[in-house]
Amino acid sequence: MRAKHNRSYWLGILVVALLPSVALAEASPATSADAEKIEAAAEKAYDAEDLDIAMPLFIKAAQLNSLRAQVYLGEMMEASQVYEAAVGWYLTAAMQGDPAAQYALGRMYISGTGIEKDDAKALYWIKHSADKKHLPAVKVMANAYRVGLLGLQVDQDQAASWEAKAARLEAIQRKETDEKLKAFIADQKKLQEEKAAARKAEK
Repeated sequence: MRAKHNRSYWLGILVVALLPSVALAEASPATSADAEKIEAAAEKAYDAEDLDIAMPLFIKAAQLNSLRAQVYLGEMMEASQVYEAAVGWYLTAAMQGDPAAQYALGRMYISGTGIEKDDAKALYWIKHSADKKHLPAVKVMANAYRVGLLGLQVDQDQAASWEAKAARLEAIQRKETDEKLKAFIADQKKLQEEKAAARKAEK
């Protein structure tokens, strides 16, 4: 999430945002395709920094059980220091298996932000996230074993194992990023060639 938002911006929507479970229970039936369309529109508005449009759309998508939208709401609430609401949305998505939400919820338990500090629960959620190959969580597990955090005993073999997993995931991410960049460059080159051909045909 790029933007940081003023705490006062969210006061008008806290009734919904603080009660994600209620919002989900009252949501009207819809398909996952509906949620994906709303989520895409919300992300587009967010990227354009049009929060007046983005926020209601994210809430709607989250109510339709879009895990990504629920995580977005958690991140926006956390960035705005509305921590209890952030925890609520992270928990909603984490309980349904979203690794980003599980990691974020673990972080909140580590710091005691918006929820009572609890290393055991932090470890529980971060381990679940790491097992799903969420890179930040894998790194936390490696460090926890390396120096003895979250109630874990120092175990250099476990630390090395998690560090190796992190290295493999980073390599995969670099490869995916390179492939996306190459595809983008190829698309741009093709577009320029098509424009050049169109201009030539007009002459």
